[in-house]
Amino acid sequence: MTTRIAIVFGATGQQGSSVVRALLEDGTFRPRAVTRDVNSSSARALAQLGAEIVSADFSDKDAIKNVVTGAEVVFLVTVPFSPVSPEDVQGKNVVDASKEAGVRFMVFSTLPGVSELSNGKYTNATHCDDKEKIRKYIQASGVPHASIGTGFFFENTLKPFAGLPLEKTDNGYVWNAYARPGSVTVHTWVTRDMGPSVVALFTKYTTRASEIVGQYFVLGSARTSFEDFAAELSKALGAPVHFKSAGKAGFLPLSDMFDSVAEYPWYGEVDIPDPRLEKLGVKTGTIEEFGRTVFKSHLAE
Repeated sequence: MTTRIAIVFGATGQQGSSVVRALLEDGTFRPRAVTRDVNSSSARALAQLGAEIVSADFSDKDAIKNVVTGAEVVFLVTVPFSPVSPEDVQGKNVVDASKEAGVRFMVFSTLPGVSELSNGKYTNATHCDDKEKIRKYIQASGVPHASIGTGFFFENTLKPFAGLPLEKTDNGYVWNAYARPGSVTVHTWVTRDMGPSVVALFTKYTTRASEIVGQYFVLGSARTSFEDFAAELSKALGAPVHFKSAGKAGFLPLSDMFDSVAEYPWYGEVDIPDPRLEKLGVKTGTIEEFGRTVFKSHLAE
């Protein structure tokens, strides 16, 4: 029986590692995990679980072609603000190589194009706009595909996101972020939910093609304000967690991204959680569950 190979780019990052682990658990495909450093501790950990680890840089077209040769499916997540290769070029290189190699299906992790969404008001969120360029390039390429849009990652509460730490108070915590007060957006538990979502698409893209191929899914647990997100964490902890807006980010791409969130609904036409993913068997985790199982233990470290 021929081994079905799934390529996972960004395999040691939050999204890619979630996909690799979910593929290993499911067993339908053998994951070929792509990373720049095959000797990193993260890469070695995936190898010990059973993944094939290979090296390739997004700027190296020949290396990418070698990696995708023989693969049936590809998961693509690109790297923003890279000094080596612009993000849209990264995506084009992978798409071109995948098409040439005869890849049968691709899943791309993306974000809304903020320039287009804001009708040209916010044009500095290049990490968003470049992903939209890639998504449209995949569409034009003819490679069968689906896209998964993400929101604000739950995991950003676990580290100083954009330099903003979580503050301890006398009886609880203050969560600082650059979002405007009252901003409502999609929130995504990416390390938990990206993997199972991609596996659902990979394993069903032939049998349920009309529900998958060409679709732009949205991966999120809730569409809610940052204040209400903090309130859910409070319930899980049994201690107050308050959201505090830090004003404008000093980095224009982030500043424009958060301003767009406040003024232009991301994925406004899609219910969250996305019913299309739910019909495919994807059940996203809740904010309360994250608070209880991840956030709480993180604070105890």
